[in-house]
Amino acid sequence: PAARVSPAGTTQLLPMPWDDRNRKPYTDWFFNLSDSCPRDGNGKTAMDTLLEDMVGPLREGGPLDLIAGIDLASGPLTVNPEFADYDLDGIVDEDAIYRNGVKTFYKRIREAIGQDGVLTTSLDYEFSEYINGVNQEGLANPDDPWEHVTRTVNNVLSWEKFAQLPVVGLAFQQHMDREETMLRVQLQRLLSGYSVCLGMAADVETGSGSEALDEIKRIELYKGDEAQPHWLGKAVSMSRPAAMTPNLLNGSNSNDKAKAWDTIVPSLGVKRGTLLVEEDELVLRPDEGDFAGYLTLDLNFELEKKSDFVVYMEAISDDDQLLRKILLPQISVDVEHDAARAEITSKDYLPLSFYVRGASAGTVTVGFRFEHGGDIRFRSLSVHKAADTLACEFENGVVLANPSKEDVSFDLNELFPGRRGFQRLSASVPRGAADIPDEYYPQLRQAMELNNGMRVDDTTSLSVPQRNSLFLIADSIAITDDASQENNDIDIGGVQVEETAPEPAAEVKQKDEPASAYDQTRIPESPVEQGQVDQEVTQDEATSIQEEEPINTMSTDEE
Repeated sequence: PAARVSPAGTTQLLPMPWDDRNRKPYTDWFFNLSDSCPRDGNGKTAMDTLLEDMVGPLREGGPLDLIAGIDLASGPLTVNPEFADYDLDGIVDEDAIYRNGVKTFYKRIREAIGQDGVLTTSLDYEFSEYINGVNQEGLANPDDPWEHVTRTVNNVLSWEKFAQLPVVGLAFQQHMDREETMLRVQLQRLLSGYSVCLGMAADVETGSGSEALDEIKRIELYKGDEAQPHWLGKAVSMSRPAAMTPNLLNGSNSNDKAKAWDTIVPSLGVKRGTLLVEEDELVLRPDEGDFAGYLTLDLNFELEKKSDFVVYMEAISDDDQLLRKILLPQISVDVEHDAARAEITSKDYLPLSFYVRGASAGTVTVGFRFEHGGDIRFRSLSVHKAADTLACEFENGVVLANPSKEDVSFDLNELFPGRRGFQRLSASVPRGAADIPDEYYPQLRQAMELNNGMRVDDTTSLSVPQRNSLFLIADSIAITDDASQENNDIDIGGVQVEETAPEPAAEVKQKDEPASAYDQTRIPESPVEQGQVDQEVTQDEATSIQEEEPINTMSTDEE
């Protein structure tokens, strides 16, 4: 509708034109959460009504008190409205009025659901005392199920530094393009792998129209044919295999540590600032006074051939800023997929990663531009010619996550020293497999190949397909809660970063059945029993699916 004049002191009611069928530009709408919000005939503000209708039923004794918490989705409370007039006096009010209202809103939700209740939303570091964790719409972004997944890793590991409550988060697939839709099963597997490694709940998409297609998305979280939830047990450790490769920031390409500053500094350049070493830290100090542009740290290194690379850093902003942005890294060579933005804080050192796929060969310069502020202090800094994979160990198995567009080999002996008995999950062809649309048949074949029940004989080089995760059974180990906490160090660039132990993906449980740290998605109502196949898929056909050569899941453009 066309804009209309609304006299000061009145509230105007209009349709909300956010239906994309009207071809209108997308519009953000905000509830007036300020103390100055106009009141209705019953004396209630917008916040009062929201809390009464949305949160009130969750209170103890309420009709929904068995629900463990509430999810506010992503985004709406972390962005301030522009040019907002909260008290209707015709004058634009300060952002602080809205932020104070957001704090009150979070506080009142927490009072309603209690300290044991779960509240997820966008990671609002300003209000960490009320929020449990992130709602990660899309593994990376709502329209990005894989490309910038390191953004999610950065967010979750950073939140561990701020969190004042038990950390609970969730991730799910959302918008996909045509190529991604054809890979939806393996992208679900990728999401499940990252979720269990990072301690988020993995939502499994159903309702595709094919029960068999939905069934194979749940294989990993339920140990295949055994249909056993939270089978991985407690988390032991998470490592970044790329950090075990040479640090390119030293010219000789030797395997120096990520804080051997005497060899690293010659590979660095600075704009609008200077570098110095203070004890064990590298300090990036901005020039004094006002200046145009951003304080920039350039990382210079060589790539002999086209490849992925990842930058690891552990840094803090030496000032009073809650969040200080690192702008989109500038890369001097052509790349297939660039790195994501990130943020640092003055509250603690944050472990950050910046993953680039398909960088062209030659001399590479990566420029990191920082918003204005004080010194930036680095505990570690490294560049690795490798995919930014994850290797995660649990009591009863291990999980390997590969975000690259190339297959990646993992050395299980190096990643999990002393661990034995590695075996693939065993999954049978589900009922109704013949009804899976032809375009998804390669995804069925891949699921059967990855989960064929075979023991892993070559533990020095186990391949994980591109944009995929692999769940393996391993000889069980018994750990205590204390041991899990002590052993859960994240190896980034040669530095052990102590983190709160991530736990396998959890389902929010009812209050009379306490939420387990190891719950995963809902158990299928009719789990496929081992060896059972649909009448339309013979046992010979099922065997052929598992024995055929591995399929190529690349898109036509990639081929």
